[in-house]
Amino acid sequence: MLAGQFRMLGLFYVNPRRAASETLDQGRFWFAAAIAFAASLIITTYYGRLEIQEIYSSRASIVGEQAPSEEQVQAVMERAEAIRSRPFSSGVMGLLGMGGLFVPFSLIFLALAAHLGSVTTVLFRDYMPALSGLLFAWGAAHLPISVLWIAGIVPMQPGAPMVSISQWIGLGLFAAFAIPVLSTVTSAALPQCAMGAVVAGTSAIVVSKLLGSSNLHYMLVSPWILFLLYQRFAGDMGMLGGGLAARQNFKRQLELATINPLDADAHYQLGLLYLQRHALTEAEASLRRAVEIDPNEPDALFHLGRLLRQRPETAVEARQLLERAAHLNPKLSNYEVWRELGGAALASNDVEEALAHLEPYTKAREFDPEGMVLYGQALRAASRENEARLAFEKAIEAARTAPDFRRHELKRWEAAARKELGV
Repeated sequence: MLAGQFRMLGLFYVNPRRAASETLDQGRFWFAAAIAFAASLIITTYYGRLEIQEIYSSRASIVGEQAPSEEQVQAVMERAEAIRSRPFSSGVMGLLGMGGLFVPFSLIFLALAAHLGSVTTVLFRDYMPALSGLLFAWGAAHLPISVLWIAGIVPMQPGAPMVSISQWIGLGLFAAFAIPVLSTVTSAALPQCAMGAVVAGTSAIVVSKLLGSSNLHYMLVSPWILFLLYQRFAGDMGMLGGGLAARQNFKRQLELATINPLDADAHYQLGLLYLQRHALTEAEASLRRAVEIDPNEPDALFHLGRLLRQRPETAVEARQLLERAAHLNPKLSNYEVWRELGGAALASNDVEEALAHLEPYTKAREFDPEGMVLYGQALRAASRENEARLAFEKAIEAARTAPDFRRHELKRWEAAARKELGV
């Protein structure tokens, strides 16, 4: 079990998206918290030693033109002792900062920017999965740097350039790992998650500075205060923590269901779960298995064809799958199967067939910007320029008048239509 947790930690350096997905399914919160705390403890201890070196080596601190007084020496000794006793409380405050500031700020931003639902729902659903994944990300980003410091590869000298460089590298790695974690947990787009991480990090720094100036953070690491807070909010914290266990149990039940060689639906549902997390390799494998078990399941055929349509090398196979799905259920996914078929035909440069699929689809669903963009591209390929421009204009209007919760999702098609029009 412990080896599996370390394997997931190392996976962040190879494939952060897959690592985020695996920590969501199999990660243990206690391991993530321990790794993040260890990294914070090492970092704080290291900087404390640098600060102590700077105190004792600075002539301005205790040495002047005259010998330092006993009071000056005592003040310096007390300051150094305070720094030596700081790492543990700073490590605890780092965990509290992640759980109490960074995670809530990032989820609140994403709930509003990506229209994920009400802020309360998103917090209770995604808080613990996000916290666990982000603690894994923090540990993965800073443990290698901590090892370099302990090994003496980074010189322990005040003002050494490598100290600042390694600090920025750690923050950069954390950002690179945190963005796919947030995207996997919330299903928000990567650019939105990047902006959310920036907003959350900035907000957390501002709030921590304000708390630091009031000495409130010393109260928060008191065992007595922590016990009282736990007693008061134990019920709510239990609800917050249920999100991670619920997701892991659901995934585990799906995987157990796939043991049945005849249960195509379990593989199909597992594929949809991977699609939601943008884990496309795993999604393709699960959907292919569902189609192998039941070749006449239109939903599995549709989603597998839609996934394969995104890659030129699998466009022909995608078209075949979508044709089978449309034959089995012409009304599949609110007729979107015909839009996907038109897109697959267009990708294969079969303009006439693309128009044959997209023209009736867009007449029935003029409010679909994606369908309108594909139709406009097919019209342009058929040298029907005026009709193509009209289709792109309709795509822009459909995206602009969409409900708020869908507007961000459709913004990419509005941008595509504007690009086609050159505006």
